[in-house]
Amino acid sequence: MSLFLVLACTVADSSTVLHCDLTGPLLEPAEAEPGVSVRAVSRPMTEVWDTSVYVGGTPAAVTAVERVECDACDTCREEAECNVCDSCTDCAADCAPCVESATFTVPQLAPGPHAVVLTNLHASASAVVLTVTAADTGDSGDSGDTDSGDTAAAP
Repeated sequence: MSLFLVLACTVADSSTVLHCDLTGPLLEPAEAEPGVSVRAVSRPMTEVWDTSVYVGGTPAAVTAVERVECDACDTCREEAECNVCDSCTDCAADCAPCVESATFTVPQLAPGPHAVVLTNLHASASAVVLTVTAADTGDSGDSGDTDSGDTAAAP
């Protein structure tokens, strides 16, 4: 009897969570320095609280999740009984203007290419590359030396 109780406690109901692939994402911009906000356009998006972004294996702060012009798409998908993971051909026209994105802050990383991985409650995306650039120090490369290199004596 105790074995039955142990097994009964470990059974999970997976019907409440859908798992699918996120599209893209398309990073805007594709190059950024640490501390800069980057927008990852992808779908399906959910909420800030269940969205995570890792850049080069380092967690990035997700600051916003947006779904713009998606109301008609959501209504159509509901009426057509398409779940968030389905490609709902009945709603293609209603979903065309819908743009979904997550915005994150680039963490402090060394300059160079870094894999970006985006996940949320329903989905995960294939890694894409963000090129982290060196932080702008305001130095234009001028050493401050006023000598132009001209060795001719002044008249």
